[in-house]
Amino acid sequence: MPLPTLPRTLTARLWLALAACLMASCAVPVAPTGGPPDQTPPTILASSPTNAAVNVTAETVSFTFSEYVDQSAFTRAFSVTPDFDGRLEFKWRKRSVEVVFPEALRENTTYILTLDTNLRDARGVALREPLTLAFSTGPVINQGRISGQVVDAAGGEGVAGFDVFAYIAPDSLAPAVLPERPTYRTQTDPDGRFAFAYMSLDPYFIIALQDQNRNRKPDNLEAFGVPSRPVLLADTVAAGTPLRWLVTQQDTIPPELRQVRALSSRRLTMRYADPVQPVGAVDTTGWQVQDSLSGGVVPIQAVYTRFDIPRQVFLLTDSLQAAPYLLRTGAVADSAGNVAPSRIERFQGVSAADTVRLRFLGFGPVRPGAPAAGAIRLLPAEAPALRLNTPVDEARLRTFVTVRDTSGTARAFTTQTTDGTTYRLRLTPPLDGGQAVEVVVDGRQIGTADSVYVQSFEGLSSRDLGELSGIALATDTTGRVVVELYPGVQPGSAPLSAVAVDTTGRFFFGNLPQASYRFRAFLDRNANLSWDGGQITPYLPAEPITWRADTLRVRPRWENVLPDTLRIR
Repeated sequence: MPLPTLPRTLTARLWLALAACLMASCAVPVAPTGGPPDQTPPTILASSPTNAAVNVTAETVSFTFSEYVDQSAFTRAFSVTPDFDGRLEFKWRKRSVEVVFPEALRENTTYILTLDTNLRDARGVALREPLTLAFSTGPVINQGRISGQVVDAAGGEGVAGFDVFAYIAPDSLAPAVLPERPTYRTQTDPDGRFAFAYMSLDPYFIIALQDQNRNRKPDNLEAFGVPSRPVLLADTVAAGTPLRWLVTQQDTIPPELRQVRALSSRRLTMRYADPVQPVGAVDTTGWQVQDSLSGGVVPIQAVYTRFDIPRQVFLLTDSLQAAPYLLRTGAVADSAGNVAPSRIERFQGVSAADTVRLRFLGFGPVRPGAPAAGAIRLLPAEAPALRLNTPVDEARLRTFVTVRDTSGTARAFTTQTTDGTTYRLRLTPPLDGGQAVEVVVDGRQIGTADSVYVQSFEGLSSRDLGELSGIALATDTTGRVVVELYPGVQPGSAPLSAVAVDTTGRFFFGNLPQASYRFRAFLDRNANLSWDGGQITPYLPAEPITWRADTLRVRPRWENVLPDTLRIR
């Protein structure tokens, strides 16, 4: 059947509608013509009221931006000080927004409007530092200022995007409990610097916070920094060298037990929320499995963990039945040293036979960045190690593990483990510098592989090792200076060693492989040989700290001396 012919007037209307669509918002997108991507964040072209305006009576503020901005991002980024109890209303018109206040403004009050770095344009380009506008409902606007810098305690670099909260301290003391809301809020720029402006001339307690959930209060595991002085006074004069807020983190929550499950008639697993390690790893003291019906206690053979499953603790027991049991957990600690309290958990036993077979998982010690092949070079205090999937007694371990020197002669050894599956082989006599041994694991003897695994280990000698020394001083005498040594190419890594200086300020590190190293020095006020970053409440300042900006390379057979004194201000 032929298609019906449209009336000429209707056809003309369709062409007109199509033409209008092509010229308006329904136009087909045109492919970009190229060029560099947009990296310019939005700016404020106009505002009402204008910045620093006085005698303002309006109950709204408006902004016009240089480009279209993400409306939801604006809502997250916008804040007012003093805050309102009610909800703000946002009215958009193209590149402009009007913010309607939920209540009347206070008399003779300076209001600060902040757009933080959550603000981004329609292409996702965010502000690099917060934008601030202020106005007063009276004839005078506040002129108080406080500035500072938030830095990473590991290396002293500025930290961008941290929230900084200021709380009025009416009695010129750090508050015992933080108020529900901060009096003022700002953020750090790409160099970690921040500046409060238009503050009332009052004393303040100021904290830096990585406010991940945006509730404007510190929570556990959120990184923070406290000031070196409990109270800072807002002033109209620009400050000199800014104070530093050192970023630290505190974990005070014990590891949480999520699940207890019987894997077989002899093996249980406890899964925790964080990586854990039993306290006294292979010690079964404190752990108990009890038949919940008869009350009989089931003997526990081993408690262990595995390096590749860090959130689980395993129990190896005598035979269980398909019946309900009670487990009393022993002491388990996370990497921050928080110990989970002992608790009673119910679980259902199973009668399935235990099918876990002993497997060899690899040699150690493992060093990030070390070559995959070749001898593992051992420092004087280190020993060859091997990793297994389940505990084994020393008598059985000796049936498939041997240690021999380069002539093939067997070397005597004893074993040591702290997790139940990683075994260090302590040689008798110890491995001297320059000596080499081979550790042989015969997989055929444990029935899991038709392979023999061989790894060479070489003790580092004095010809391979060097020394580092220097001077570190502090004018503050409330503690002793401690110097930490770090690998030069792994920012954020744990210190390799820490030593306290002597009475002249000298420090010394010996037995160091040839490599580049970094230094950090701090005033150890509590004599624990570890830097403490302070706390918010009750207020405790961070221990003063300094860093060496560059690295120092160790040469074998040399005492390499740090050319400059590390001075803690």
